[in-house]
Amino acid sequence: MDEKTIPYKTRDSNGNDIIKQVKIKQFTSHDVSFVCPCCHKPSNTGVKLKDVASSKFTDWAYVGDYICESCTDLFSLYFYSYIVEDGKISIMNVREIRDNILRQHKTPFKFIITKTGKKHLFYRCPESLSDESFAIQLENETIYTNHRRMQYLFDFVENLMSLGQSKQQMELGNINYDILSADYGERVFKTLREELSRSREIQIPLFCGQKRDISQEDAICNIISLLKM
Repeated sequence: MDEKTIPYKTRDSNGNDIIKQVKIKQFTSHDVSFVCPCCHKPSNTGVKLKDVASSKFTDWAYVGDYICESCTDLFSLYFYSYIVEDGKISIMNVREIRDNILRQHKTPFKFIITKTGKKHLFYRCPESLSDESFAIQLENETIYTNHRRMQYLFDFVENLMSLGQSKQQMELGNINYDILSADYGERVFKTLREELSRSREIQIPLFCGQKRDISQEDAICNIISLLKM
């Protein structure tokens, strides 16, 4: 079988940007008519799950005796976050996740974000048939969202990070004293608590949001503008 790889942008031990070729394991296909339990599409060829899954595999409730060749490729990607978009797989590092969420997507697509790099997640993620409202699989949790909500929440989290607020404290519903004591601090605190209680969408930027390279003054202006929305 020819070797199959997917490019992945990462960094070496010295912090230099590099492209790693992620190998996709290939397995023997068999002539069998079935509906793939992972993508729910009919197929005339399949791979035996026992050939793909390791002895530690426990998610038998999500799969069957055979899986289609396309879904078989995803078993090689448990360590990575990725999007399966109109049949094409793209692997993302954590710094690329936001832009891939906010851009327009080709349908159908699946969006998978791993936090531990230890679990197969693709068969837990619903296939999104529309780009207006879609699912994101954040580890074991399926979160439904849209572009507007994601843009707002990434702006909120990342501008607060630029003011020195940690994601870990935000996840607990806490705001540091410098921000809380500002004239907009109470509104930030209230907004954060409301977002944590109203849905799980904010958990996505709280995992993969990045501190922005902007001045403190710009971050404050951005936060104040967001709070007026």
